[in-house]
Amino acid sequence: MDQADLIRFRHMRDAAAEALLFALGKVRADLDHDRTHVLKISGSYQFSFGLNLGASFLWESGTPLDELGGSVYGPDWPMFIQPRGSAGRLPSIWDLDLRLAYDLTVWQSSGIRPRVILDFFHIGNQRTVVEQDQFHYWNVDSQGNHIDPNPTYGQPMWFMPARSMRLGLEVNV
Repeated sequence: MDQADLIRFRHMRDAAAEALLFALGKVRADLDHDRTHVLKISGSYQFSFGLNLGASFLWESGTPLDELGGSVYGPDWPMFIQPRGSAGRLPSIWDLDLRLAYDLTVWQSSGIRPRVILDFFHIGNQRTVVEQDQFHYWNVDSQGNHIDPNPTYGQPMWFMPARSMRLGLEVNV
């Protein structure tokens, strides 16, 4: 058995041991998109003069972070340098959307019911990081040591969407 085979065997043994401990309940691992706490609140109110006001609020705890590195199988098969989900968490995120809708009474006698809609998305958004680069090393050497550090490790990759607005017309017949 050559050195590369020994390294592959060690990686497979470590992965099998981690899976067994997880299955036996000896270790807890948070998965990539695990949000431990989520709060959603939404509601609307119809005013007597035809205006409808709606709001939707969402708060979610941050997702767990991994520290990944290359493996002997190549960069398409990363391995966990630290146990899954144990490299910290991203910050919590929140989102607020509002909707104003107004029923136009112009053509109601003809059975046509138009409505003007104005949506506001991501109000008060702070452009919070929702994903960061978790790949710390690109490759391993012949002894299985991680090499070729990723210069963007730990840097933001995606942020919460920017504030936006949508104006629409809905016609019911």
